[in-house]
Amino acid sequence: MYYRLNNKCVLVKGKARGAIYDLTSGRVYSINQGAVDLLQACSNAALEDIMDLDLPDNKRYLSFLDNLTAKGLGATYNEAPGQKQMREPPIYQPKLEFLWLEITSSCNNRCLHCYSASSPQAPAGCVPHNRWLEIISEARQEGAHSIQLIGGEPLLYPRWRELVLKAREQNYDLVEIFTNATLVDDDCIDFFKQHDVSIATTIYANNALVHDKVTLHAGSFDKTMSAINKILANGIPLRIASIIMKANEHEVENILNLYAELGVEPAPPDVVRPTGRGDDQDLIPLRYTKPSIKPPFFTDPESFAKAQHFHSCLAGRLAITATGDIIPCIFARSQVCGNILSTPLSAILSGQPLTKCWCTTKDCITKCQDCEYRYACADCRPLAQGQDPQKCWRASPGDCSYNPYIGKWEEDK
Repeated sequence: MYYRLNNKCVLVKGKARGAIYDLTSGRVYSINQGAVDLLQACSNAALEDIMDLDLPDNKRYLSFLDNLTAKGLGATYNEAPGQKQMREPPIYQPKLEFLWLEITSSCNNRCLHCYSASSPQAPAGCVPHNRWLEIISEARQEGAHSIQLIGGEPLLYPRWRELVLKAREQNYDLVEIFTNATLVDDDCIDFFKQHDVSIATTIYANNALVHDKVTLHAGSFDKTMSAINKILANGIPLRIASIIMKANEHEVENILNLYAELGVEPAPPDVVRPTGRGDDQDLIPLRYTKPSIKPPFFTDPESFAKAQHFHSCLAGRLAITATGDIIPCIFARSQVCGNILSTPLSAILSGQPLTKCWCTTKDCITKCQDCEYRYACADCRPLAQGQDPQKCWRASPGDCSYNPYIGKWEEDK
């Protein structure tokens, strides 16, 4: 008698345990090292050759296999089944999908945590307007279908409307502006509606005292909330983000209540990222932490295949700073992969620095490479790098409490 996992089930080994990835249901099942050894032995031999099926001590192994069968993960065979014929998804070849254009470093806010260190005194940038227009076209030709204008404060860029029009001319599916919304007026609202522009903004509290303490801009809360209400009243797509630091960590519940009042889809507030002015231990909240990485994990055939070759978040995305530097994420300020003032976008996309960033899989990340969940787990490289004392790009995630070397979560100790 033989036992095999089903065609769409994959065994992934960790240092102390393993996991069965069911690519049909998307579920990921944790198993101990003994179960890993048993399944590996089953892949090469009959059960009778592995153990004495009549010994009472071996009944637990057979019971484990019966349990897998009941879950639809495997089956027994009277004869040796042929080689597993699971149809492998094609190897994912990432193409540019999403583009951030950091069109200015100037900002009318002075937020305590700003990842780009923007302020009213910051230089606006050095990318000529025509180069921004060219980049919008070049990125579309390379496959990009979504674009976001950011800063600084993008509405301080004098010709931001022309960039939107260019993106619409190039048939981008999504054109979004991430703005602090303090400069949004009725003309902006009309333009957003006419050209199907989505808006994203940030709030730090549900009151001016705390919000303005974060932005260091008196009156910013009232201006932002006035714009939010106009945007919503006009049916313009809106996302609201919230960043939590020591100055506003007591406002989390109030912020979530404000989301509900506005009728905006809630999202868990993020913790300040250690980038730019945010790289300051005095900003770290004392009590609030974003929910850590933990089960249940889910996956699918395409995501599983991608995770073995490319980074699930970085691949297909890039940001261009106000100085023309290309980085894989707005928070990955140290990972410069080229500059659009000296190199064509196509050359940067095919170049080794960006390819290396996009290929940062969990198989090359400290601790993750020894974890059985590595192909089903999320990851933020800039956050891990920023939290690491040595600022290593391949540092283990600071928000993961799992120890793959003993197969336990911290709370299980």
